[in-house]
Amino acid sequence: MTDFDIKVSALCNSVQIDYGIINGKDRNPPSHIVVFIKAGLTGSIYGYENKYLQMSENLNRRFGVTVFVASNPEGTGNSIGHGLKIIENYCKTVCIEKYIVYFVGVSNGGTQGLFAFENYPVIQKALLIGAPLNHKPDLIKKALINFNGEKLHLICGDKDPGFGLFKLYSELENEKIIFTAFLNVDHVFSGNTELFIKLPEKYLF
Repeated sequence: MTDFDIKVSALCNSVQIDYGIINGKDRNPPSHIVVFIKAGLTGSIYGYENKYLQMSENLNRRFGVTVFVASNPEGTGNSIGHGLKIIENYCKTVCIEKYIVYFVGVSNGGTQGLFAFENYPVIQKALLIGAPLNHKPDLIKKALINFNGEKLHLICGDKDPGFGLFKLYSELENEKIIFTAFLNVDHVFSGNTELFIKLPEKYLF
């Protein structure tokens, strides 16, 4: 695959967000899982070296799931609810009546997810990759403690500037919330694209 099956755009707080969609495979029964990938701040639906498209293709090929990738332009505020509405409309269009969402948030996209999970129980599992944990620490701690989904996995490289705080918050780890550190990995997984695109496969499925 060289591109998404569908691309749509919609305004959120007067700012355009792009969505790339890979349709779920025609399996019997069809997968009831929708993967929602939120890019890092200013990130496109493709990402550097098409890393989000590659991640989406891998998940679709391995598990047959529908995958949504959302861009993350500045000025939208927390746009997770906006993306979930796009997903809801898509599922109605293709007659998927019941579904759950596995969320993948990269950097700022991960922080947006963390602050939104409590309001959107449709998100059952989440993977946060390099989410900055220095913004509103009291709210971050509250969001971690109040997570009601099945699993929340946070990942950070030891070369990430936020690694110190990542280790601090890891004291909140429990059976639902898991912290994993990678050695010799920076904030954007430089030189580790193959590792990056397979993180959801390993930690969500």
